[in-house]
Amino acid sequence: MCIIVAVPRDVDAPSVETLETCFRSNPDGAGFMWADGKRVRIRKGFMTFEEFINAVDEECIPKGSALVMHFRIATHGKVQPCCCHPFPVSSEPEDLRATAIDARFGVAHNGVISGRKTNESWSDSMDFICDVIAPLSRICPGFINNSNAQELLEGACQSKLAIMDNAGDLMLVGGFHEDGGVFYSNTSYLPVAYNWSSYRSVWDGWDSYYGKAANDKHADIEKLIEMLPYDACSVCDLAGDCAMWEPECTSEEMALEACSYYSDMEEGEVAELIGIG
Repeated sequence: MCIIVAVPRDVDAPSVETLETCFRSNPDGAGFMWADGKRVRIRKGFMTFEEFINAVDEECIPKGSALVMHFRIATHGKVQPCCCHPFPVSSEPEDLRATAIDARFGVAHNGVISGRKTNESWSDSMDFICDVIAPLSRICPGFINNSNAQELLEGACQSKLAIMDNAGDLMLVGGFHEDGGVFYSNTSYLPVAYNWSSYRSVWDGWDSYYGKAANDKHADIEKLIEMLPYDACSVCDLAGDCAMWEPECTSEEMALEACSYYSDMEEGEVAELIGIG
């Protein structure tokens, strides 16, 4: 899944406890970036939370600075420091693999970008930055404040990005949750505290295995998805998130809307699978 935590200028950063929850929920490496007015400073490749939070403290980032943090769950690219986020906006592979680098722009990604070249040390995020964002930054140096560029990137990656420039301006691409002025790319920053009674009618029988597997990076995701309540969930892009964290759909109507939107199925087909209508 991964999570991006984007803190605009003059907004208080999340608590250490919240950041630790982010790391526990997304434990395959972390990194952060901030702007000093001249360059975006990128530091990444922290494979334990202690390494991460100590590095943040050691940098003595000025209060009120814009700050972006990223906590990774690997999808493409090996679990290793060079594949952690954020990345500089560059077309040079050695820049993208660097664990400490300064740049004009930095970017963190949450999601999966299909059709990109990947290997153990090269992720879909890195490939997209190299081939799409870096050329865009050369063509349009002010792209970070351009709504057309934002729309272009959202359509091209179909996921979430936080891009920072050397002045600390932020472009957020895709849907983010705002909480206390901080923007999160999903809700895995929240403590795991499920109220199953609210989901009981549609998630009955699923919670016993789910409760044991939540926060377990070795959990069998396919087994969890099989236990989702609707056949339509198997073709919904949200199924993995639902299985690992919390149900996106808490009613049949929400399931009908989500599965119709995120799958190639017609609404009538989804309704038949769900058994409503």
